[in-house]
Amino acid sequence: MQMQREMGVSHVVFFRSLAQLPEGWVRQTRSNGATLAYADGTIDIMLDEECERSLGLIRLPYTPVTFRYTGLSDSDREQFQARFDLTFQRGGG
Repeated sequence: MQMQREMGVSHVVFFRSLAQLPEGWVRQTRSNGATLAYADGTIDIMLDEECERSLGLIRLPYTPVTFRYTGLSDSDREQFQARFDLTFQRGGG
């Protein structure tokens, strides 16, 4: 199964945030993504080119991302994605 989405991060922030995932999840990193292990499967994350949205004078980075899940049940995939999203969640204040 495969899922595509836009993440509000630059490549630098993406790779920095990978280090915050639980130990043992990150199996391999490469310039355009990473391979993660979860439950009995793997998740290949492919980063597209960085983009930028302009809202007046504010510029916000984002990156189109593809997640490819192999060997995960629907439940495992949902649990992984919830934990992954929580790690990459950014808040303002």
